[in-house]
Amino acid sequence: MKPPYTTRQGQYLAYINHYSTLHGRPPAEAEMMHFFQVTPPSVHQMILTLERRGLITRVPGQARSIRLRLPPEALPPLRGAAATASIHPPPPQTENPPVTDTETLLLHFGKSQIEHWFRYNDQNPLDDSHFVPLLDMLIDSFAHAGLPAAAIQQLRRHACEVYQRHRQQSAPAVEKNLGLMLSFLPPAVRSRWQCC
Repeated sequence: MKPPYTTRQGQYLAYINHYSTLHGRPPAEAEMMHFFQVTPPSVHQMILTLERRGLITRVPGQARSIRLRLPPEALPPLRGAAATASIHPPPPQTENPPVTDTETLLLHFGKSQIEHWFRYNDQNPLDDSHFVPLLDMLIDSFAHAGLPAAAIQQLRRHACEVYQRHRQQSAPAVEKNLGLMLSFLPPAVRSRWQCC
């Protein structure tokens, strides 16, 4: 039986489902725009189309009010940046277990969220003593979603790299100092960030 949505619409529905499951709330249009690499009008038109077709409900003008009207099992798998990687032969086996498509997708999504948080913080600055613990909570939410420890370490490394990049842009004369970033974390949490 043919699904009640197009391939593209199915990807938006799958994204809304994954995001809502991970964060406990629906995504904002800006997050969909970043994930799908499209313009704000494109995302908004897709939301209107999904609503018109009865695939979602929402409260116009209210942020994060999208609700799916289809059960998760009726949705297609979400394809991320790694979807085309399956065309190539698998990489040689290493000591680390191979990453599944879902793990790759969650890792991509996590890095995207980290980038988004830094961009948001550039526009609405928080003191690092508040921002860095929030960043740790974001990454920890991916661990609770089932992302393995090696991938969580990749997210922490990515956060450290982005932090350093943003500090260099705001204060080019300041030397690398990830120790400063880590100093804003409680001592019990700092040990999880030794990858930086």
